[in-house]
Amino acid sequence: MKKSHQPVPTRISCSVMLEHEGELLLVQEGNEDVYGRWNQPAGHLEPGETIFECAVREAKEESGYTVELTSLQAVYVYSEEQERRINFCFRAKPGGAPDPPMPGEILATRWFTQEELQQFPDDQLRHALTRQRIRDWLEGKSSPLAVIVFLG
Repeated sequence: MKKSHQPVPTRISCSVMLEHEGELLLVQEGNEDVYGRWNQPAGHLEPGETIFECAVREAKEESGYTVELTSLQAVYVYSEEQERRINFCFRAKPGGAPDPPMPGEILATRWFTQEELQQFPDDQLRHALTRQRIRDWLEGKSSPLAVIVFLG
């Protein structure tokens, strides 16, 4: 008898490694469950949105910057809360002066040097994925945006 496989719910998110002059911008979260912890601008894909649109929207909402995506850093696949999670992490550069980030959701934004990021305490980061994205950014991980191909 064949084993019945239940589909695993999948949640897609995008994050942005916003970089300028060798520094990386992090946002300090205001949501109750992660209050005061630092993360990259990130959020979930909305219906009808491409991953590029999601990344640009989340960067604007959380950092205040209009961004230009420059490359794909990595695609992170992991499980959390009985869901498969897929995070498309982009590298980007800011354009112009920032607007204020989303009030209540973001407490602060700050540019960090590579040295500061290497010494950053894990307990001040949102989660292990935040740390992994920082490690990969410090290592220079990057692929051209053209590796992502939309069909249909």
